[in-house]
Amino acid sequence: MDELDSNNPLEEETHSTGLLPPELLKRRVASGVFSVASWGAFNLVVGFFGSIVIARMLLPQDFGLVALGSTVIMFAGAFSDGGLASGLIRREAPPTRAELGVALGLQLTLAGGLALVVASFAATWGRPGLVVALMMLVLPISALQTPSRVVLTRNVRVRAVATVESVSYLLYYGWAIAGVLAGMSVWALASAAVVKATMTTIGVIWIGGEGLPRPRLRGARMLKPVIAFGLRFQSTSLIGIGRDQGLNVGIAAIAGPATLGLWSLAQRVLQFPLLMFEPLHRVSLPYMTQVIARRQDPARLIDRGVAVSATASGFVLAAAAAALPGLVPIVFGAQWAPSGDVIPWVCAALLVAGPASVAGVGYLYAADAPGIVLRATVLHTIATFAVTLPLLPVIDLTAVGIGLLVGSVVDVFVIARGISSKTSARPLRVQGPLLAIAVLAGAGGTLVASSGDGVLAALAGAATAGGIYLALLGLFELGALRETSRLLGQAVRHGVSREAGIAVP
Repeated sequence: MDELDSNNPLEEETHSTGLLPPELLKRRVASGVFSVASWGAFNLVVGFFGSIVIARMLLPQDFGLVALGSTVIMFAGAFSDGGLASGLIRREAPPTRAELGVALGLQLTLAGGLALVVASFAATWGRPGLVVALMMLVLPISALQTPSRVVLTRNVRVRAVATVESVSYLLYYGWAIAGVLAGMSVWALASAAVVKATMTTIGVIWIGGEGLPRPRLRGARMLKPVIAFGLRFQSTSLIGIGRDQGLNVGIAAIAGPATLGLWSLAQRVLQFPLLMFEPLHRVSLPYMTQVIARRQDPARLIDRGVAVSATASGFVLAAAAAALPGLVPIVFGAQWAPSGDVIPWVCAALLVAGPASVAGVGYLYAADAPGIVLRATVLHTIATFAVTLPLLPVIDLTAVGIGLLVGSVVDVFVIARGISSKTSARPLRVQGPLLAIAVLAGAGGTLVASSGDGVLAALAGAATAGGIYLALLGLFELGALRETSRLLGQAVRHGVSREAGIAVP
């Protein structure tokens, strides 16, 4: 049983109107934020130690073969999170079972067709291609989640979904390690991806409570507006994936595999700071959909979301920018020092684009303006490549950080302008002072960290950055600090309470 008993009148109201009662909505948003963050941290730890175990038992070329299928997993994520059916999430009226069946039919056709084409082509490559072909099964399997994902997202059942995903993540490493021990080699990792997708799909369908509607294509014309929205929604995700993969290819082609390896490590190190944004991304669209459906003014909520996100992320990213350049070579070895040098630039990029994105993108999707988000993503990609690729031969890995920062500036201006054109919200005005405080705090922490060597100097830099940040917030942005503390407390309280549903680690 999740969150409320099915006989509860609040649940009956939800089924009849498609809207959650305000108190239930607040509880689910708060518990979802806490659960996604806590499970995300848990998954990173599991992934780190699981990778160490597997790396000791496999050869580098085995990892290379699985890396060929990594893009497949990214595409699977874009397809299974609503994809073409995402328009049913933002629509005020709940989807009918027939509509869910059409959504499933469309998603299966797209995912299955892509899987068949790529698998057929890859099978001609010999063993490496067969590994990729096996991993392509992830696409149609994940597409089966579509109807339940739509229903669960509309009802802000984020906590339950995060739990299912994390349990499947554990099963992935359990299967992979057992398979390698049994002599399956690279096939253990490839099949583990399929097992993970299968278990996630079964779990999502089970907690969704809708079962699996009969897939159908008949009636797709009636969902033309939903499909049009979904195409732009899915295009944004795919362009984002393409930007990341294209950047990797560009780095390898221009600066060489060694620089790509340095960038890969920097990305892994930054996974923990990125956890701050993922929970808000997950709840933003369904929450804003409910706000708009109630004819409430979203401006105050957008500005508050930007303020809270900027306040929380500023503390973590300022400390990370100060400490990580010194910690990376200590933890991973001196040869990895350039990975640490690029991190402050990436932290700055996250500080610029992150807060407005998590608060504003959900609103723009809910307000049926996916074109603004798509335009921001395209321009972000163009700006990143235009700056990074020419600078790579000159300043090596630092070019990636500068390129991402420039791309983030472009992105945030497009998103903020789109929000301001539709509401009275002014995200840049809200974010500006908080961004300045974070930059000052990060600079102060960096000076302290660079004044010495070793772990203590790095930790002193982080502590200095955090202290300066809190002190300046207390002087100039006390309201934002108090609001952030209050909402974090609510998230923890609802996240650990039994009434909110499935427990978290």
